[in-house]
Amino acid sequence: MSADAFLQEWTRITTELTQVVETALDVEPPGECPEAWARWLTRFEVPRLDEERRSEEVREAKQTKGAPLREVQGCLESLAREASARLAPLRKTLSAEQAALVERSLHTFASTAFEHYKTKATEKKKKMFGAAKALANQHQYGGFGASTGYVLTCVTCRAPRLGESLTCAFCGGELAGVS
Repeated sequence: MSADAFLQEWTRITTELTQVVETALDVEPPGECPEAWARWLTRFEVPRLDEERRSEEVREAKQTKGAPLREVQGCLESLAREASARLAPLRKTLSAEQAALVERSLHTFASTAFEHYKTKATEKKKKMFGAAKALANQHQYGGFGASTGYVLTCVTCRAPRLGESLTCAFCGGELAGVS
């Protein structure tokens, strides 16, 4: 029963972690502070940067989207501390191996999530039709070389050879021309 309680709490914590990162990534334009992000800052008691500092940090980090890195890092570290406290009583019900795994996970919890966020927040925006333009600019038959096949045709009616015979199946003429 206690292992189930631990799993339920761990699930709540990881769900909350996902929600924090997704809300931070949804901040548009980069560096703004919409109400949804302000609620997370309040929830984790992370001080909100002033408007000038927010834009400066976003510009320095070359963010293409999201909340400022410092605020996100503060929220994730606060969540990790809270997670450790919430899981402490439940860890006693786990085996030694499981408890060690949880301990390692909690140590990398915030840093791993922050690195993921940083990667997503600073990736260059893809142009809307970039892939379509590249495909359109590529020659349709660019990968093929010149044809090396020949077709015997009738000298009289220009019909192609259809079988083994060297006479035209349409007009009876000789198949001597090549096209």
